Formats: sequence, structure tokens, C-alpha cells
Amino acid sequence: PGLVAMLGLDAYGADSSASDDDDADHTTHAAVTSMRVADAAPHVNSSALTLERTESGEFSIIPCASAREVVDPTSRVMTHNVRYDEMTAPIEGPKHEWREDRLTGRGARNHALGDVNAARVSGFHFEEQYNTYNARGYAEAPTGRGQIVGDAAKAAANRGETPFNMSAAKRRRVRAEVLASVASEDAGDGAPVDTTAWAPAREAKKVLVHDELNEKEKEYVKWHMDNREAKLRAKGKLDDDDVAGKPGENVGAEDDSKTSVFHGKSETNYAGLSWIAPPKDQKRDGSQCYAPKKCVHTFNGHTKGVSKIEFFPNTGHLLLSAGMDNVVKIWDVYNTRKCMRTYMGHDKAVKDVSFNSDGSRFVSTSWDKKVRLWDTETGKIIQTVTAGKIGYCCKIHPKQQNLVLVGQSDKKVIQWDMNNGDLVQEYDQHLGPVNSITWADGGERFMSSSDDKTLRVWEFGIPVTTKYIADPSMHSIPAVAISNSGKYIIGQSLDNNIVTFNVAERFRRNNKKRFGGHHNAGYACQPSFSNDDSTVVSGDGSGKLFFWDWKTTKIIKSIKAHDQVAIGVAWHPLKSSIVASCSWDKTIKLWE
Repeated sequence: PGLVAMLGLDAYGADSSASDDDDADHTTHAAVTSMRVADAAPHVNSSALTLERTESGEFSIIPCASAREVVDPTSRVMTHNVRYDEMTAPIEGPKHEWREDRLTGRGARNHALGDVNAARVSGFHFEEQYNTYNARGYAEAPTGRGQIVGDAAKAAANRGETPFNMSAAKRRRVRAEVLASVASEDAGDGAPVDTTAWAPAREAKKVLVHDELNEKEKEYVKWHMDNREAKLRAKGKLDDDDVAGKPGENVGAEDDSKTSVFHGKSETNYAGLSWIAPPKDQKRDGSQCYAPKKCVHTFNGHTKGVSKIEFFPNTGHLLLSAGMDNVVKIWDVYNTRKCMRTYMGHDKAVKDVSFNSDGSRFVSTSWDKKVRLWDTETGKIIQTVTAGKIGYCCKIHPKQQNLVLVGQSDKKVIQWDMNNGDLVQEYDQHLGPVNSITWADGGERFMSSSDDKTLRVWEFGIPVTTKYIADPSMHSIPAVAISNSGKYIIGQSLDNNIVTFNVAERFRRNNKKRFGGHHNAGYACQPSFSNDDSTVVSGDGSGKLFFWDWKTTKIIKSIKAHDQVAIGVAWHPLKSSIVASCSWDKTIKLWE
């Protein structure tokens, strides 16, 4: 602009008499004045006015260009020219509650999602509000100011009531509502169903089996299974060996290709008794149990490692073993100490075996995803079922001998009726493969452990967890055993310890009973009680057997038993100092 003004003044003051060069000068001035003006400074609006409070509190009218704009101290991009006094001005704004600085942006974060303030809350108050929020959808905020988190309307309707301070009358009313919700329709005469505590027991609903479906429903089930099989084959998760084991399919009771071989001289003795009949001359030899001193016999017969052993119930004159060589063997303990019968029915390694209450039958589960029920005496396969998943553990109900529980790799516990091969119930609350199942209270309840580092207690027949045991310090417990009195349960924790739970006190953990000193991390070594519950025994990863005193939890003795991991151990039910152990070194040893 200065250059244009000077040129303009020069043209205004020039002599008009100089006409010779007027044409040339006029052409030059026109060329200069026709240039486009470039303004590098930003436009300042001096005509707009604004109000500003002075230090004395009065308002004065000043131009907007003189007013100072508010600048965010955390912003990294400026859209206008910032003056020096604005850049050097102190940070203003409300002070943070617990930080010394006043920076309320990124600098005030102590967590990736924002501010996390510490609050001191008692354990009881936390459990109370935690269960209230899960059960009713609202809870009291930890600030202690009466604020509600969640459904505030529901909290106001219930007057902030929690499950811990519910009155006995309301607890009975809620129980009656729950019973009414699961009750059947009205009675035959039109009267409402009695849901009180004195109501007669309702009949269990019959489980729907495949034979009761109509033709259209059977066609849909077949289409669904074929579609599922095609998808698994496309993903490479199904082989030709798995086709026979579709979920819920009854593979059958008789199979000529599966054989059983008897190795004894005769299946009956001179009196016509079966070879599995318990001897009458064997009785309990003492009231106090002692740790064994030496190995009295070694059972050799498995061509691969042995994964599980179990004595014959009550008498212990036979020993059942599950091998990784796809077979199950049963051994004589008292007389010849030889293999009496071999059960060849699985296509892959046998994972677990379990007797029923009288020893006439036993169930086995294998890596071939099949669960088989055997007749101990004849060696016949009574029933074979499969759910299409690997069964890690199996147990027969102590009273209802036709019901079998199987813990599977798909995070479920499956209940089978072996009379007809039907899947009766599924317990699916675990978040990892189920490793062990333990009966309690005569079969009314059972405990299951899983790779999700939790223990769950179930009412038999009800797929809802009644007790949930979990702690951040807990490790996975893949092997569990119950005492002969039924009061305690011990579990092989993978942190080189054996932990204890009290059954009578609602399966509460007993921190005073902890047995350590062995190295079992990575191995599901089966622990066991002595028959008087005075001693606890377990193997470890180096092949040793450890014996602990139950009262003092101190190590009584340790024995180098096997060359490889001692995976299983069982105490004789009658003899006070006879212990059997099995290992992955293909041997089973008897200690006395």
C-alpha cells in the first residue's frame, strides 16, 4: 500500500506541460496502478465491540480486536494468530479435586479411559453392592453420597434394598414367586398349583428323546446334523474317524469288533462264584494307617503310560487301570497279582475310569470322544455314548447307577442315562474344559473343577451353580479327591500345593490345611486319603510319592517311586499301609 501511495502522489505532482513524454508516462502509471494488492496481515475487525470486566468489577466497551481469547492449553493446532500476552497467560479454570496442577486435559488422566479415583470400601460393603447390582441392576456409588449406579427407578421402588438386608418375610415371598414361575399349569380340577413349602413334590418333566419325535422333526434333526458335519469338514475339524460319534448319538451296546480277553484260569471258582467276588477272609487289619516302606510288587502289562488307577470298591481285591495304549486292565491284588482281564474297546488313549458303588460295572472315557459302560465280569460293552467332544473325567452316580456324569473339553458337564443312551442334562457354566468331578452328600451335590481356575458346586439334576469358588490367587485344580468321612475335599493346585475345602461349611476353602513340598506344576497328579483320613498322599512330576500328616500338614515321608511322573495314586480301602501308584513309565507299583 505504501508503494501505491507514493506512485499516486508522484503522478499527482507531475508537470502537465511535459507533453512530449505524456504518452509514455501515462502508460507506465497505468501499468503500476493496475497491479493486484496483496495484504499479508490478517484482517482485524476494529468496528465490532464487546464487553470486558475490569479488575474493579465494572464493565467497559472495547473493540473485539483488543479482547483476549480463551486458549485451550492442551490443543496443538491454532486457527488464529495468538498474541504474546495470550501465550504467556497463566492457566485458569477450576482446580482438580486431588491433583496439584490445574491441567484438566490429558495431563489429568491416570488411566487409559480417564480419571480413576481411589475409594476405601469395606469387603462386606463391596460384596453387598456387587451382588445387588448383579441381581437387581442397581447399586450404591462408592462415593458415599447416596448416588445410585444403574436403574435408579428400580432402586427407588425397592427403597435401596439389597439381598443382604432382605427381610425373612420378603425372602419367603420371593421364594414362592420363583417356585410359582417354574410350576406347571393349573391342576386338573382348575385349582391353582400349591407353591408353598408344604406343597407335594412335582413330577419331573420327561426328557424328550429322539424316538419320540415325529417324522418332520426327525428330518430337521438329520438336516441340522448333516449341515454341521459339512461345516466342520470344510474347516478341517472333522475326520473320518469322528463320523460315528455325532453329538447325542447312541453308538450302541453290542459291538463284535470290540473284544475283551480273560487271562485267568477260570471265570468261576470251585464254589461257582465269579472271579470278581470279594474274598471272605480279607478284613480291615487295623484302625491306624501308616506310610508304606517298600515296593512289594510291580504290575507290568501296559505298553504305554498309565493315566489312572482305582481299587475295587470296599474290598480292594482288584485294581483297575486305564492305559495310554487304548486298553483298560484289571489286576489281582491279593493272590496271583497278575492281569485278570483286558478290556479293548477304545481307539485312542483312555483318559479316565470309574467303578460304580458295587464294582459290577465301570465307565471309561477316552480321547476317541466315546464314553463306554462295561460289565466288569464278562467284559461286554453295555452302552456307548458320545457328545462329539473329548471326555476328560467321568463318574457314576453313587445311588442311581444308570446315570453318568462326563466332564468334557467343550466346558460342559454332560449327564447321560446309560439305560437308553439319552443325554439327560447339561451343566454349562464353566469357561474352560472340565477336569474333575467329585460327588458329595451321597450324590445330592457334586463339585467340578475347570481350566478357568474356578470350582463350582451343583445340585444334581439342576444346571445352576449353587456355589462359585474363585480367587485371583487360585490356580487351576485338575485333580480332586474327597475324604472317606465326606467332610473334606483336597485338590491338586498347579502352584505345587494341595488345597483343602470344607464340605460341611458350604465348600469353604480351609487355608490352614495346605500341603506342599512336591513339584506338580503342569501335571494333574491324583491325590488320595488314607482309609482313616489321617494321611494325604500324592505323586509329583519327578516320580516321587509324598505323604503328609493331616493334622500338622507336614511331610511324613517321600519315596522315589517311578522314573517318570507319578500321575496317579490310590490308598487301599481295607489294608492300612498298602498304596498303589501308576506312572507314565508303563508301570503300576504296590507299596506296603
